[in-house]
Amino acid sequence: MVTGKQNGEQQLLDMLYRIEGMRSDAQVVHFKLSALKPANRTAKQMHVMMSMLEELLTRSRSRLFLLSDGDLFVVGRNIPHPVLQKTISSIRQLYQADPVVSMSPEINFCEVYDLGYEFDSVVKLAQRKNDIAKSSRKRKEQHQDLVPLAPEHLDAILRNIQGFNILKVIRRQEAIQITRSGKYCSLFQEYFTSMADLKAAIAPDVDVLSNRWLFQHLSETLDKRMLSIHKDLLAHTPGGISLNLNISTIFTKPFEEFLNNMPESKFVVVEVQLMDIIQNTRNFIMAKDLLHEAGHKILIDGLHPISFRFLDLNLLNPDLVKLNWSPAILENTGNPPLEETIKEIDSQKIILMRCEDEESIKWGLTNGISRFQGYFIDALSGAGIKRKCKRGGVCSLQECISRKSCIAGPVRSQCLYQDSLDSPIEENL
Repeated sequence: MVTGKQNGEQQLLDMLYRIEGMRSDAQVVHFKLSALKPANRTAKQMHVMMSMLEELLTRSRSRLFLLSDGDLFVVGRNIPHPVLQKTISSIRQLYQADPVVSMSPEINFCEVYDLGYEFDSVVKLAQRKNDIAKSSRKRKEQHQDLVPLAPEHLDAILRNIQGFNILKVIRRQEAIQITRSGKYCSLFQEYFTSMADLKAAIAPDVDVLSNRWLFQHLSETLDKRMLSIHKDLLAHTPGGISLNLNISTIFTKPFEEFLNNMPESKFVVVEVQLMDIIQNTRNFIMAKDLLHEAGHKILIDGLHPISFRFLDLNLLNPDLVKLNWSPAILENTGNPPLEETIKEIDSQKIILMRCEDEESIKWGLTNGISRFQGYFIDALSGAGIKRKCKRGGVCSLQECISRKSCIAGPVRSQCLYQDSLDSPIEENL
């Protein structure tokens, strides 16, 4: 039986919970079709795959779940091993033209779980899939009624920003370094405007990302508003501070005033996007020189692994770069491999970002990277705050994480131990 695509994730979860009491002889097979290239996921191939699965489904009375990302899950009891292996082999043959199947170990494309031993792991996987699907549907619903950003909308937004308390939508995230002794120390606190919160407050019906050039103007205005509250930012930052800025903002009067008011005990890291650099490399070089003269640093933000193959970062010579972590890095089949490419860069310049779990940290350390940022780091710091708080038992870990990410507003005000929210990670562990 094939479930409806829209609710496949929730139906998979429901099925797992129903058979929990009989899990000792149950199996789950996960076909990672979402990892295949789009050209290799045709309707004809899907039809053939369903035919290949028919014997397995019939002989084991299994159920098939089609998820919104295209992945397939088979849940059954006492699936005959010969039938299972024959089916997997046939399906791998069907998709052999795809690199994920032809060049990766079998487990990367198809995983078989024994629920007697791996029930909790499969439930967590299904819950994660369900959460992602819900978020995706929510985003689509929110965008359905949005109107494209037009000049008249931008004018209204810019007027509203001038009278808006920007502190309420400023968020931060700590970047850390793991020392050779295994200890954590803070590199800097990164500050950025939460566009989702700002949009909800002053332009809920406008798709602010729909017009690239108008959004660029909005972004530059937000840069200046953030710089105008630098005293508040610095008051909540005991060490280094990082700001996401357009390169053009670095040459403005507000940024000059920001640097002039920077205490000698602190430093700033300016994070810029690669696309901004490509559009005007000369400005990037000038901005880097300006920052270096003042004793500060420049960082290239949000690099995809593929960027390391086609971009000679040594020519740009930034002080730091951020590499986006993704579990797909573990299945990297590029030539040369990412692990080889990053060896050509000083590993002390690389910050592995979007680290969601220990797996990302282990990969980074294995490849000479010791600097990290992401939810896993936020959770470590939040757990430390919760553990040291005299009334930590009344708050959840997620509440501690959310409060630390703010410097103003109702979320932060709920904390009973606010001084600890500004402390670097080493003081909270």
